[in-house]
Amino acid sequence: MRGAMRSVAVVAAFTVVVGVCRTEAITRHDLGRTVKFKVVVDKVMQPEAGWHTEEWMVRESAEAGFNVYSPRHAGDLQEVRQVTQWCEQYGILHLPWMRGSLTAALDDSAADGRRMVWASGAEQSLWSPNSDEFWAWTNGLITDYAKISAEMPALFGVFLDYENYASGPRGGNCYSLSYDDLIMAAFAQAKGLELPELALDARYEWLKSQGLHDEFETFQIAHWRERCRTLRRAVDAIDPTFQFCVYPAPGTPFMVEGIYPEWATEQAPLILADAVTYGRRTVLPHEEALEGNRNALVERQAFVRDTGIPMLYTGGIDPAVKGADPEFCGRNAAMISQVTDGYWIFYEGPKYAEDHPEYFKWFAAANAAIDAADWDWAWAPRETPDSYGLEELTIEHPDRRQLIIYGAKTPFMEMLQANEEYEVHEMAGISPDYFRSADVLVLQNFNEQLPRSSPFVRTLIDYVEQGGGLMLAHDTAWFMASPFPEMAVRGIPTERVEAIRHVVETDLVTEDVRHPALRGIDPGTQFPTEFRDHMIFRPGDDGTILVRNEFGDPVYVAGETGAGRVIYAGSYYGYTNPLSDPEAEVFWACVDWLAGQGLGFRRPKHNLQGAHAAIKWPDRLMFD
Repeated sequence: MRGAMRSVAVVAAFTVVVGVCRTEAITRHDLGRTVKFKVVVDKVMQPEAGWHTEEWMVRESAEAGFNVYSPRHAGDLQEVRQVTQWCEQYGILHLPWMRGSLTAALDDSAADGRRMVWASGAEQSLWSPNSDEFWAWTNGLITDYAKISAEMPALFGVFLDYENYASGPRGGNCYSLSYDDLIMAAFAQAKGLELPELALDARYEWLKSQGLHDEFETFQIAHWRERCRTLRRAVDAIDPTFQFCVYPAPGTPFMVEGIYPEWATEQAPLILADAVTYGRRTVLPHEEALEGNRNALVERQAFVRDTGIPMLYTGGIDPAVKGADPEFCGRNAAMISQVTDGYWIFYEGPKYAEDHPEYFKWFAAANAAIDAADWDWAWAPRETPDSYGLEELTIEHPDRRQLIIYGAKTPFMEMLQANEEYEVHEMAGISPDYFRSADVLVLQNFNEQLPRSSPFVRTLIDYVEQGGGLMLAHDTAWFMASPFPEMAVRGIPTERVEAIRHVVETDLVTEDVRHPALRGIDPGTQFPTEFRDHMIFRPGDDGTILVRNEFGDPVYVAGETGAGRVIYAGSYYGYTNPLSDPEAEVFWACVDWLAGQGLGFRRPKHNLQGAHAAIKWPDRLMFD
């Protein structure tokens, strides 16, 4: 009764949107074909009952217009059957959630030599995807789900989450090639090799140096495919329409090379769950953020469509992500469904008795729009205030130069914060008032496909013209139209290229110029980079090349316009480790020049009463 009363109170908040509870039953054969996926992976309602599912949770999901309920905790098979029965009762489907990786503690001697080993040599507390233990566990639970699916059609598959949650140094999501004892020994036996004693961090390099790595990769992928094929055959013997939904999409090497070709069938297309649309990937206003999400989805699913493998594509939403307020989530859900086979929410963040009703109100409205194919609803003007993003930079050390950074991983952020010349801020706003208090803005991998006419790009241009220092690092100036094409535009490399735009595994060399952005660094200084790839640029008439790669491609290009300065920098900074000399020297020299150093002056400083009194900012900028 307690759960029923709670449900009635919350449902009242959103039934006004949908009018009535949808009770018409759908089948697994409808989803992604004639009906869009509307999946809720529940981490908000289940905690109200100690991480168990109760009937009111299924009913509430159905009343909000969802057609698939996926409880975050679903290991108890008796409870799985009960949830499936409730889903059938309320005319929706059931998709149990399952972690795709299996922990193997580092202090468990039984797992020695059988854990995941990344190319770096890092051993993680995961059973290797080449181990019997991993596959016995995976196959056992999934075939149990398939047996229920054959008896109770409302359960139609399993949601497999391959995000890497394990402790220890991570090499990526699950899985890429592993260099564990099991697969190394099996490869050596198949090739008739006698392996030397190799430390974990020497295995990748040894295989490369012996010219064996490509064969090792082919061998391991074949092993994955055999394991995946065995599971698909076991499932087919029980229920050939049982479907696998896998996350993250477009996919890890294990997913693309093993799962794609083996688990997808005409009767049971593979369902891919992409998280790129979780919230606002960048600090953008509502409409531009929606457009960015749409562009990313269209690009990412194109790869999948081109495979010709039977697959369905869905975009994800996570209210716990920055910028994912209730209305944005609802509009985002409708937008996702317009360009894909539907959406799913990893429903975490809201509190059931607090903001959950508002979220479900907007999801209910989105679901009604999706059912009606009313795609204009996704793009309608906001009805609630958009409070995302700071309007003013919060400064604690006005005596320091102010640096705003977007896209800094922990090693890079720690490196920046260690320099007491700067107060460092993770980017949390996009308004002119927010930017104008900063001496330097560094956008690293701000991967939004924005035209030069975009309000955000126009704000960047105004920021620089009025005296700001801007660094466009790594992929930023590839995706975004160049704000200053007279300085530089993206270049297309021809040497040692990956993914069209990345030059991999080469040193960089400072150009033979005495530019103040190089602050006394000797011309011709050659240095390795912390990250393995970089971008290149094609300089314009107003751009000066600072750094090239070994092939002569420009990697750093500098320029000035108005009262400000810009550097296009193709490097990715601090992905795994802080920068070291001389890459660190080059980076800090460039940042100091952007901040107004190097020509005998220092940019005027912000104070707590007003911004940059010496700079005449326009009364109105693009976001006002």
